[in-house]
Amino acid sequence: MREPENCSISYCGFEMPRTFEEIQFELLGLDNLIKRAEERTSMLKQSSFLANLAINNESEDLKEFFVTEENRLNDKNNSIKE
Repeated sequence: MREPENCSISYCGFEMPRTFEEIQFELLGLDNLIKRAEERTSMLKQSSFLANLAINNESEDLKEFFVTEENRLNDKNNSIKE
């Protein structure tokens, strides 16, 4: 594993809010920051899930785990024939 880097997510706000409006603006900025952090963790969890799936199935390509439109049409045509 590589040495971790210092990562940061910036947001628009006040270091020392002084008024009610500045406090409200700071809270909105922090809410936005939290949502972006949640989005990042969700993306990483999804990537981790796919990686584990590929490893456990000894797959060399992740494409087999996704249903394509062509596969859907073939499945539909096969079920009609039966």
